[in-house]
Amino acid sequence: MPTSNPKNKTMCVILVCPENVRPDQQTLAACHEANPHGAGVAWREDGVVRWSKGLELHEIQPLIAGLSGEIVIHFRWASVGEVTPKLCHPFPVTACATTRLSGHARAVLFHNGTWGGWRNTLQRMPRHRRPEGQLSDTRVAASLVDLCGMDTLDQLPGRWVFFDRDVTALFGEWRKWGGMRVSN
Repeated sequence: MPTSNPKNKTMCVILVCPENVRPDQQTLAACHEANPHGAGVAWREDGVVRWSKGLELHEIQPLIAGLSGEIVIHFRWASVGEVTPKLCHPFPVTACATTRLSGHARAVLFHNGTWGGWRNTLQRMPRHRRPEGQLSDTRVAASLVDLCGMDTLDQLPGRWVFFDRDVTALFGEWRKWGGMRVSN
């Protein structure tokens, strides 16, 4: 069952679920217990990517039960940034990577791991492209991917999911479990 590393709780968990594969309540509960700082889900609908984040465990099952097609679920362990629903994943891949709790975009980004160089990268980004307010490594990465492209993720540590209206691109090492791709 996917969980975070119990000795070093600095990772989240991501479930990439193909169409007609959904985690059961026991799996969702285990992921949430290991990563209790909020959850987020993304799916494709009407030619865009939609997301909802800052979710509690009891909100996830009803949401994913009504979704068709591939979905991505993220459970957060706040290793970088505050414990707040706004810093749950995903983040829209846009210049300022908004912290809205729901919405739609052309693409979103999920992360499992910690990117230590995000502050230096943020300082080098053009001012009009920098996210402001509550920050995390993943939020800065979403803005960076908008600026430089998803291939940038090959240079960053951790496991990443770039999810747009047509493509699900995984970066880092992933494994198969229960018919899904899981980050850990």
